[in-house]
Amino acid sequence: MVVRFLAIVCGLLLAAGCADSNGEATSPTPSVSVTGNHRVSPYLDIESGTADVTAIAEATGQADYTVAFAVANSAGECTATWGGSTALDDEEVKADLDAIGELGGQITVATGGADGTYLEAVCTATELATAYEKALDAAGSNRLDVDILIGDGQKFSAGTVATALEAVQAARDTVVSVTVPVAEDGGGLTDDATELLRSVKSAGLDVTVNVMTMNFEGSGDWGTAMTKAAEAVRDDVAAIWPGVSDADLYEMLGVTPMIGVNDSGATTTVANARTLLDYAEEKKLGFVRFWSVDRDNDGCADGTVSSSCSGIAQSDYAFTSLFAGFRS
Repeated sequence: MVVRFLAIVCGLLLAAGCADSNGEATSPTPSVSVTGNHRVSPYLDIESGTADVTAIAEATGQADYTVAFAVANSAGECTATWGGSTALDDEEVKADLDAIGELGGQITVATGGADGTYLEAVCTATELATAYEKALDAAGSNRLDVDILIGDGQKFSAGTVATALEAVQAARDTVVSVTVPVAEDGGGLTDDATELLRSVKSAGLDVTVNVMTMNFEGSGDWGTAMTKAAEAVRDDVAAIWPGVSDADLYEMLGVTPMIGVNDSGATTTVANARTLLDYAEEKKLGFVRFWSVDRDNDGCADGTVSSSCSGIAQSDYAFTSLFAGFRS
């Protein structure tokens, strides 16, 4: 369902305070129309500051984001930071997070990612729970995405992660998603991902599973390959959570492609993304994301793999506009 916020921002008058007809102070509301569809939450590299969330909202209506990534500090200690070098309370990051809130957006905090030292690799379960909570508090969020790329060379205990998540969810009813890669051949979960999900399930956690439909070997049409990979993971998740209905299993799943040129050499075009979204709509998946909104432009339409552009010819925010309509 689309919720539209149509109001005039108090703007510069905010410093002096705005008032209603009764003389009571009022808070400004967004002047752009944004979607209230919390099923769509693209990744945003919050440390880089390359994405203009206000411009994106004006162009597409998108306001919800999964902010990446909370990891250990540069010394590899159990201290949560943004990207390894930026403090959680960094003023520039806070301004970007506040901008999302001012748009009416909902923030999910993602840990892990492809770079930096994982908190999950250096913290005890108790320390990890505390680190998770500090990152959530810094973002003004109660939604957590554990995006630890299993097999990425960092050792961690699935049991430690599950115990920490259990503590956080019990303490504050945190919404938790676990992001998992697909096997190199696209044939479902890796063994390590299966172990992590089994630990999460054994801990009694209420979670969703986010399938990274990217950076695997697929043949033929890439959009079709991504849907087949998602369906293979669905079958593996069904084996971990037996007895769950088909409808509930699909509601439990989300998909996240890498838009444009992937690290593996595959390319996700807008048409490929539409194929994946058609599958997600048909199966009524719980949510969709993509990596990343910072890349949703044609600043390097030459096949480059970049964190700030897609590597393909496209219009600005083409993927965001497409994804924003999911299950609306």
